[in-house]
Amino acid sequence: MTTSIVLIHAIRSSRTMWKGQVRRLRKRGYQVIAPDLPGHGRRRGEPFTLESALATLDGAVAACEEPPLLVGLSLGGYLTLHWAAQNPQRLTAVVAADCTIVPGPASARLYGLWMSMKDWLPGDSDSRVARAFARRHTRKAARRYYGGGRARGVVPTVVRMIGSLDLLADVGAIDVPITFVNGEHDPFRRHEDLFLRAAGDGELVVLHDAGHIANLSRPKRFAKVLRRAAGARSVSGV
Repeated sequence: MTTSIVLIHAIRSSRTMWKGQVRRLRKRGYQVIAPDLPGHGRRRGEPFTLESALATLDGAVAACEEPPLLVGLSLGGYLTLHWAAQNPQRLTAVVAADCTIVPGPASARLYGLWMSMKDWLPGDSDSRVARAFARRHTRKAARRYYGGGRARGVVPTVVRMIGSLDLLADVGAIDVPITFVNGEHDPFRRHEDLFLRAAGDGELVVLHDAGHIANLSRPKRFAKVLRRAAGARSVSGV
């Protein structure tokens, strides 16, 4: 059981995507740390590298009053699994959200190309992407996801990094409970069974009527999962 929680955001977003969870968790007395990754948010002038991203997680965990629950979503989920595998006994538990797909180098490059193409279209790509995000979620969710600005120039490095990771080996090396959280309609659910089998102590929570960015699709439910992961381990579905 822990009262410290670290939240790691998704690609091109920032710490602002966690605003709903930070407010709810702090109201209940949790210490919550939600840093910006390099190249994102207040750190958009910095280059993104795997080493600097892992150093960000290291610093956030070190700042906690007790071994925390480490939470990551999408890019943040991949980083969380990789960091947790290398740092035994520094965590109470892990939540990895919307990242249960094993992307090979080729599929990672295709995903990066698809993301980058949005910037090549005529017009203001930031406004266009924010409007599209709002249509899938809500305008409030779009404001939170892009509240720290939309990171540019990070996609090629991020997709190369993710494609180079042995994620199932990372999962198998983690020695604390892992809760995998997926939105019901998240395309990144593809290999969730593989992740569950690889985990020594793992469970899956599927948020109904949620998409890829599950914490913004169902913010209250997501916060409830985090509270249970930080304490009780009896979550089977929300």
